[in-house]
Amino acid sequence: MNEMGLMQRFADPALFETLDSGDKLIASLITTLTGMGVTFSVLVIIWVAIAIMARLLKTKAPKKESVASAPASAAKAEPNSVTTAVQQTVGASNELIAVIMAAISASEGAEYVNNLVVRKINRASGSRTAWNAASTADCIDSRKF
Repeated sequence: MNEMGLMQRFADPALFETLDSGDKLIASLITTLTGMGVTFSVLVIIWVAIAIMARLLKTKAPKKESVASAPASAAKAEPNSVTTAVQQTVGASNELIAVIMAAISASEGAEYVNNLVVRKINRASGSRTAWNAASTADCIDSRKF
């Protein structure tokens, strides 16, 4: 006699109704564990492949150059110029600070900049830059009636 296994009867819709609750439960657990086992195995294989590719493609990070501070003689070159105390943060160069100060001066006027002290410069987070947000606001404002 050709006796069918539990999983073969579980897969056949006509024979599924003949199974009792215990057999259905066992076959369901076997199906679940088999599916989870295959999925877990494939994920482990993908993880190993990514780890191997990461090691093969690993490049050395470029060495960071130290930020040179501005010489004191540059501040003494113009005795009548506005003196600002600038505390540099990591990655903020003298050129960046000069550009930010020039932008504030152009926007607000010289009277405002005379008493301005730049203490810290932080990069804004998010996917949109400040210029992008400002241009979007300008565009929206120009279309109002």
